[in-house]
Amino acid sequence: ITDLFHVIEEVAFRRIDVRLAQKLVALAGPDGTLQATHATLATELGSVREVISRQLQDFQRRGWVELGRGVVRITAPAALARLAEER
Repeated sequence: ITDLFHVIEEVAFRRIDVRLAQKLVALAGPDGTLQATHATLATELGSVREVISRQLQDFQRRGWVELGRGVVRITAPAALARLAEER
């Protein structure tokens, strides 16, 4: 039950960009690459694919990530880490 309350609190009160940055940083391999679809990330974050796609496109416009089919490569790990630390 505690885990459920934690998930509800995150979904209800934390910004999606911060939560996505945290997930990307946590899942990225040593080379900054992770194998994940937008739909998978959305499910793990309690969101929908369209929202995650928009946010990833914003990260790409900022030069923080490069997107491929089923692949996200972090190009600016320091910038994502700063965002992930926000509350």
